[in-house]
Amino acid sequence: MRPTSRTRLGSNSARLRARAGFSILEMLVVLAIMALAVALVMPRGVLMIDRMTAHAVFFDFQRRVLDLRREAYAGQEPIVLYDNAEAAARDPRGRVVPLRAQWSYRLVQPVRISEGGACRDDEVEILKSGRPIMRLAPGGGDCRFIRLD
Repeated sequence: MRPTSRTRLGSNSARLRARAGFSILEMLVVLAIMALAVALVMPRGVLMIDRMTAHAVFFDFQRRVLDLRREAYAGQEPIVLYDNAEAAARDPRGRVVPLRAQWSYRLVQPVRISEGGACRDDEVEILKSGRPIMRLAPGGGDCRFIRLD
């Protein structure tokens, strides 16, 4: 008996249905390409996020020091900025600027802010988990800092 067109059509559609999906090999190749792309892009993304966080910490430090300057001017009393709480606790004019978790700063010398709001600045290091991330230099007597690196 000779196959009819109907049976031929049925066998072709069964073959097409079996071939309609992707093979496991094709899916593995696509996943390998995607993993390679992520491996190339991910370190740069993490580095960019770290840089943005460092900039945010710098601007937050700058804003808080300027707030202390305004406080000294408004109260007409000098303020001394320390980098540790113990030294600030011993000085009635002492202050410490809190930063984000894992972030701190190190001063070469305490920053003295006069009652008029003028600063005797010194170099500052911004640290993340105790590791130096950036150095700041005084930008003048107005308590502003310039990023050196």
